Amino acid sequence: MKLGIYFDVKKEVAEKCTEITGIPSVVKPDYATDIELIQEDFIVGPETKLIQTVTAGVDHVKIGKIPANVTFCSNADAFSDPVAEHAFAMILYHIRKISTFDSMTRNGTWKKLPVSSLKHRTLGILGYGGIGRSCARIGKALGMNVLAYTRTPGTKTNVDRYVDSAKDLFRESDVVIIGLPLTKQTRGSVDSDLLSVFRGSIIVNVARADVVDRKSMLDFLNNNPEKEYLSDVWWGEPKIEKRLPENAVLTPHVAGLSPDLVEEALVHACYNIKLYLDGKPGNIVKREDYL
Repeated sequence: MKLGIYFDVKKEVAEKCTEITGIPSVVKPDYATDIELIQEDFIVGPETKLIQTVTAGVDHVKIGKIPANVTFCSNADAFSDPVAEHAFAMILYHIRKISTFDSMTRNGTWKKLPVSSLKHRTLGILGYGGIGRSCARIGKALGMNVLAYTRTPGTKTNVDRYVDSAKDLFRESDVVIIGLPLTKQTRGSVDSDLLSVFRGSIIVNVARADVVDRKSMLDFLNNNPEKEYLSDVWWGEPKIEKRLPENAVLTPHVAGLSPDLVEEALVHACYNIKLYLDGKPGNIVKREDYL
């Protein structure tokens, strides 16, 4: 049995994968292997038993080409903490007016303006997976009241209340963080219907651009200049429109990007491969959500 790693990694990283899984690793094979660790591309053969992504999201993978007898797993939770950190970095950067103050002081103006605090505000988390749980932990540490909407409510660790609908979440929250995977059900789910009841001032997207309906959001921002959309993703990225809404703050899909994190995520995926080999895999993808 072999583990194929279908992208470039250092020799010592491949050796670490072998150490964790207990099976030999081969980097960038041009043939199918029993276990395949992928970013996007893969080669399926009759011996292929498991395809494991190093990415948390799987909407970029051609799932329809994976045979039904091959187990397909995501790398959920591998990037949750840094993505949550990025979400709050964007929020704090905005409400504490960091850019405004920096620009003013660099230009010789020493002026104090009122800033906002997150303490006692209500954080709404749309999708309570790994990213949602990490966001909730940070929110509670900052003194926020935390609400969540998810199809699979679990324990209430760091959540004050699970709401009954996404509409309730938008209606009751000061800040909403979108942490949903992009599936058939979630594509375009943040639409004008949801946005019309949003009482708060900040919506953050650290998930996928197409979870949000483009026209609905752009109309919402245009009609509500006091509201802000802080997003690490954008429709059609990396190509971005030349004219962006003034009340949108963008970063180029970097929330989970760092050299150390890539290796950490790969190790995280290898531990799930080991679970599979032990007969108890986690993060099995529900194909019906995508096909």
